[in-house]
Amino acid sequence: MSREPSATAPATQAEGSALRWILRGSTVALAAVALSWIATVGPDVTNPSVPQIASRVARGERYDLDRLRWIVADNLSSARRLCLARTLRELLLLQLAIADESTRAGDLKQIDRDADAVASTSRALLACAPTEGLGWFGSYWAEIRQAGFGPRTAELLALSYRFAPHEAWLQLIRAPLALRVFNAASPELREHAVQDFADIFQARLFPSAATLYQAAGTEARVALLERTCSAPDADRDLFSHFVAEKGLRIRHRCYPADGYPMSH
Repeated sequence: MSREPSATAPATQAEGSALRWILRGSTVALAAVALSWIATVGPDVTNPSVPQIASRVARGERYDLDRLRWIVADNLSSARRLCLARTLRELLLLQLAIADESTRAGDLKQIDRDADAVASTSRALLACAPTEGLGWFGSYWAEIRQAGFGPRTAELLALSYRFAPHEAWLQLIRAPLALRVFNAASPELREHAVQDFADIFQARLFPSAATLYQAAGTEARVALLERTCSAPDADRDLFSHFVAEKGLRIRHRCYPADGYPMSH
C-alpha cells in the first residue's frame, strides 16, 4: 500500500543556524570530489605553491587562516593583472575555505569581510573567464550571505547552473544552498537543485546524498525522493541507511513501508 510522500526529521534548528551549518559543510563536501578538478590545473606562474595548497585544502587539510590569507593576498594582484583564470580558480577555492572557517568561528565582522573577499575574487575570475561556473557560484555564495535570497541571487545561481550544470565537485557545494531556498526558487531553479541531487545519487555518493537530503526542507525532500524511484533497490537501501544514520526516517511510496527506525 503506497503512502503519501512525507519525511520526519528531528527538531528544526533556527534558520540562521541551519544556514551557518550548510556553509560550514561546504568545504568538507567540496573535498570529496574537487581533487579531480585540481589535478587538471596547470603550473601556476604566480606561485608554484598555490595549486599544492589548494589541493591539500580540497583533501580536507586545514591551515592557519592567516597563512591562507597571506597566500591569497600575495598572489591575487598578479593573477588579476595577468588574467590567470586557473590561478584565480585556486584562489577562490582558498577564499571559500577561509570563509568557511570564519563561519565556524562565528566572528560576524570577519565573516562579512571574508564574504566580501569571496565576492571580489569571484568578480576577478569572471572578468577573465565569464563562463566559469565556480565564479558564478562564488558570487552567489557571497550575495546570499550578505543580502539573502532574491532576484539578484537567483540570477547568479542560474548562471552557475548554466555554465556548470553537471560538475560533480561543484554540485556538492552548490546543492545544499540551492535546496535551502527551494521553496522560494523558480521551478527552473528547483529542477536544477533536484538534478544536482540526482547526479550525486546516481554517482553512488550516498553519504553526500544523505547530507543533501538532511539539508532540504519537507517539500524539497519529496522531490528528491521521487528522483530515486527508478534506482535499484540496493541503491535505495544504501541511501536509506545513511539517512537513518542522520536520525531521519523516510516515508515514501518508493521505499519499504516499515522504513528505517529513528536513530537516537
